[in-house]
Amino acid sequence: MQLKSRRVFQMEEEKKSIAKLVKDLVMAKPCVREMMILGVVNYSALARLFHEELEKRGIKASVGAIKMALIRLGEELSEERASFENAIKGVIAKTVIELQSDLVVITVNKQVALGRMNRLFEIMKETRFFQLSQGVDTFTIAIANEDKEKVLEALKDGVVDIVDGQTAIILISPYGIMQTPGIIAFITTALAINGINLTQVISCHKDTVLLVDRKDAPSAYRVLEDLILRMRES
Repeated sequence: MQLKSRRVFQMEEEKKSIAKLVKDLVMAKPCVREMMILGVVNYSALARLFHEELEKRGIKASVGAIKMALIRLGEELSEERASFENAIKGVIAKTVIELQSDLVVITVNKQVALGRMNRLFEIMKETRFFQLSQGVDTFTIAIANEDKEKVLEALKDGVVDIVDGQTAIILISPYGIMQTPGIIAFITTALAINGINLTQVISCHKDTVLLVDRKDAPSAYRVLEDLILRMRES
């Protein structure tokens, strides 16, 4: 009886070990993971592929055991995705969208900018749009184009780069965005698959500021507005 119990215990441990190995393989392959979530993967073929991969590492596991582990993992991932998407939908459905056009993005040397902060604060108070973000060696300023020369005059010896013709799409979300992972990725992916490049992404508490080239602004606005409306209707 004791021998039988020990054997059952060993079998359970082997199942856990195979499940972990299979999960590690899947998580290292984002495309496979996505197909499993969508339910469009051939588990038998995938199990054979993973069986070969494990054998190369000197790990013994039957194709059947690998397939069972894959099926269970697929169910878990689908449930996680459903919960994840519901949380994201709840936030995006309550998000409102605004737009600020005719902007310029100016990148300046950090040390130069730090020495001229008082002047920058004065400009910030007067302009219709101002965003400041800090990097390791630089500051990036997004500002209304009509006030561009004021910034250039104040920081002329520290200017690193200038990008004209920018538009800011501002997403104002509920507080839930602070606690829900994946929302920014969800939004930026929607833009990326529509061929829209982001110049800057700036997060400020509940607001997300997306800077795009002027020519891409109408498409970006339409994509995001449609996304918000779909979330409200679903």
